[in-house]
Amino acid sequence: MRLYDDPAWLALGHYRRNGLGNWVSDADDPAFFLAESGQHDPEAELSATILAYFAPGGGDHHPRCRFPARYHWLKSRLGFAGSPTSNSDCKAFSEWAETLNAHSVSLIFPASYLNSPSSMFGHTFLRLDGENQDEDARLLAYTINYAADVNPADNELFYAYRGLFGGYPGVISVQPYYDKVKEYSDFENRDIWEYALNLTPDETAQLVRHVWEIRPIRFDYYFIGENCSFRILSLLDVARPGLGLREKFPHRAIPSDTVRAVVDAGLVDHVEYRASAATVLNEHTRQLTSEQRDLAQRLAAGKVAVNSDALNKLSASEQAATLEVAYESLRYRALSDKLPRESVAGLSYKLLAARSRIDADSLLKPPRRPSTRDDEGHKPWRADLGFGFFDHKAFGSFRLRSAYHDLTDPLAGYRLGAQIKFLDASFRYYEDDRFQIEAVDVIDIASLTPRTEFIKPLSWTVSLGARRKLLESSRPLVGYLDGGMGLSYGIGSGLIFGLVNTTLEASDATQPGVDVGLGSRFGWLYQGFGGQGFIDFRIVCYVVDDDYCAGGLHLDHTVNLGRDYALNLRLGRERGENAYASEFLLSVRRYF
Repeated sequence: MRLYDDPAWLALGHYRRNGLGNWVSDADDPAFFLAESGQHDPEAELSATILAYFAPGGGDHHPRCRFPARYHWLKSRLGFAGSPTSNSDCKAFSEWAETLNAHSVSLIFPASYLNSPSSMFGHTFLRLDGENQDEDARLLAYTINYAADVNPADNELFYAYRGLFGGYPGVISVQPYYDKVKEYSDFENRDIWEYALNLTPDETAQLVRHVWEIRPIRFDYYFIGENCSFRILSLLDVARPGLGLREKFPHRAIPSDTVRAVVDAGLVDHVEYRASAATVLNEHTRQLTSEQRDLAQRLAAGKVAVNSDALNKLSASEQAATLEVAYESLRYRALSDKLPRESVAGLSYKLLAARSRIDADSLLKPPRRPSTRDDEGHKPWRADLGFGFFDHKAFGSFRLRSAYHDLTDPLAGYRLGAQIKFLDASFRYYEDDRFQIEAVDVIDIASLTPRTEFIKPLSWTVSLGARRKLLESSRPLVGYLDGGMGLSYGIGSGLIFGLVNTTLEASDATQPGVDVGLGSRFGWLYQGFGGQGFIDFRIVCYVVDDDYCAGGLHLDHTVNLGRDYALNLRLGRERGENAYASEFLLSVRRYF
């Protein structure tokens, strides 16, 4: 029957072809295999599994109970007698599965979170839903989450190294959904998308059986490839064999891409949106008048009593709305600043008690669901082809970016002021037959979050790579590490920001080879003229090499041509060391 070639068996063993065309399992734990060569030989593992199932004995440690998903599938194909899931045969598994009470499955997608390296591209996990559950039951439902088992003592550089090269074990955890909502929506202020999947109860039961099989198993965690989203796809391949979701991501798995794959596979029944605490607070404060916002802020700070004349002069509905925003603001501040519960409990109680005495509904409306989901935005790969002039010399330009989004890409499905560029390289061929690398950004992150009366985040940027530097008689390629910190404010449909910047540059073309610069950066992100744009002014003064200041003013505007195409115009004037240059570049962008 060649069952060892069946997609269901290959999914159960997490097998896929390596670069040499041989089978290898993603599982990196010998405990997952019953054959000595099982990690590389699905046929040997199948034979060993069948023999183990008919070995004498029973109980929770018998292979029939240790691998119930394998047993269930083999029984359906070979007609085994008996069931390995009865209380008498596999008590531990049966009690665990009964506790989960899974009837269907939802894919949960918290949006990206730039302040955590492990979540900057977003995250996905599964929720096990009961039959006909309401909102309260959804919060109590269990989740299946896969993540790196990180040592909290690791510094950021060591964390990045181990995360990129499989230095952490990936572990499966099962916990209530309300814990995940608290983590993502309340603590990290991430909106959450909930994709109800159309898995049948039988497919859901098989997924649960397989989760039992891999819970104690080590999978090496790779931030780019074998990450949270990739492992979730492997579970769905087990639940519905033949989907081949893992095969679509042989090298990397960005959460938004994997969600697209799930949607394209026809697995999604409907989608729900859960706004974060910050989104709710921002939307509710927007609906108050400036006087009511000021009063709510003072109430949340304890500077005004809940029975003050300032509050009593408002209508009942206005009082209700103001008190609700004050309580939301206090709760947000307590979570974001990690304040002790006892420090805010008294004031929280007073605000809630005052609200409960008002027999009127507030006029606050919940945040509207975004018109474009995170998985419906542009794709992360980008290729640019264009032409332009630099210092009156014509050139052709090609640029390729691995991931993910920059400040002038189409905004639908992304956040204004959020940028993550990873492995972004641009090349130019000049009219005098010069071919050169213009820039290579290894990583470039910007978190420009507008401040309000109630939410006051710092904006920051960090980038690492190599770029051209304008000197008096040359324009060498120099390595750089930049960082900035400052403030951003909303203005219309865009934002303005100001940052204090530092830069470290290294190159053999300059003396003494390493230079440090201090400066500032100001910008305006706007929407309009068929897309979105960015005006950026920078100045940096170098303190190690010859004392001089450089900088530039640039306009970068993108006209959106659908989800996967755009037209970009870049104009700039740059000042270097005793040198000036102007730039014009017109490019067609393709997202894929």
